[in-house]
Amino acid sequence: MVVAAAVKDKSSISSNKESVTVENTTTTPEQGVKKGCGRSKLHEICAANHWKPPVFECCKEEGPCHCIMFTFKVIIEIKISKVSKNVEISEKSKNIIEVYGAPHRKKKMAADDAAEGALWYLKHVGFGLKNK
Repeated sequence: MVVAAAVKDKSSISSNKESVTVENTTTTPEQGVKKGCGRSKLHEICAANHWKPPVFECCKEEGPCHCIMFTFKVIIEIKISKVSKNVEISEKSKNIIEVYGAPHRKKKMAADDAAEGALWYLKHVGFGLKNK
């Protein structure tokens, strides 16, 4: 997953009445994620929800020895408890999420990319960090 937030090129568009500045945001795989940001946020979400810590695995190494590209995956075990008001039985569901990141030249950046993908998914299913 590539996050577009790193390099900004500014270009100006001007007309007779007003001048507008447009920011074109582009990124490279090495610049796409702040260092350690995705992994730490993912750890925070897991701790806040009392889940096991995420597991990062290097699942693929490809390319020549002087230019190896690493692909990481992150595995998150989510436990959700459901308690019925009328019944004293509580249900626990266990879901395992496995997210693969894009290839990077550095292992930490590849792990961050996988974490960013997991954060995106968790945000869209309602488990994101609030006010951060």
